[in-house]
Amino acid sequence: MRTLLLATLAIAALAPLACDGDMSAGQPTTASSAIYLSLGDSVAAGNGASDPRTTSFAARVAADEGLTLVNLAVAGATTTEVIEKQLPEITEAAAGRQVSLITISAGGNDLAALIPNAACQEDPLPATCPLDAALDGVSQRLDTILADLRRSYPDTDIVLLAYPNFFSGTGHVFEAPAARVLPRLGDTIRDIAARHDNVAVATTSFEGRGAELTHVLDERFDPHPNDAGHQLIADAIGKARDRLRARRGRV
Repeated sequence: MRTLLLATLAIAALAPLACDGDMSAGQPTTASSAIYLSLGDSVAAGNGASDPRTTSFAARVAADEGLTLVNLAVAGATTTEVIEKQLPEITEAAAGRQVSLITISAGGNDLAALIPNAACQEDPLPATCPLDAALDGVSQRLDTILADLRRSYPDTDIVLLAYPNFFSGTGHVFEAPAARVLPRLGDTIRDIAARHDNVAVATTSFEGRGAELTHVLDERFDPHPNDAGHQLIADAIGKARDRLRARRGRV
């Protein structure tokens, strides 16, 4: 089995797929002037949701928290693109309003860059496959993203998303490779979150439930979460924010 090729293809599925609507612009209105800022890739942009403006995880978090969603996430975005394209947009998008919550779903597409590397198609992986270097790069860029956000928003809650295995329980050829690679990415995300104050990681398990929570086995293949999967991620983000509140002694 060409282990990493399949695993990174699984992660590359977080890149753009044909879908209805503008995934990056869903901004449901709430009564609050405070905003929730969503950054990252297609999962954060709402791919797979029946209506990204109302049933994506970002839309549901905004509704649950009573915040106005500003979603700058773009399908296919890497951590580099978050730095170069999304961070510079925040000031104008926030328009001087209080930023109460920021979530980031990024890193999966960075590993997809390994797909063309022949060394990364071998099993077991040889030392010439730069997976460790790729993860180090993700770590460095996430650190840059968090440091930049902290300079602008020192007190804002920030939640990073650790990717679940969208293929778990489906029997899809990507299931086992993703199960080997995504935990390494999750560890990287947790390690970098631990270096920063007031940052939590939302971890949710799709273990054995990929058929129920994604479109992997749909007639038109799409590994993104369906509405139920987006709800599970929204719940995990809510719990992560509750942990941040508890650390500060707030209810």
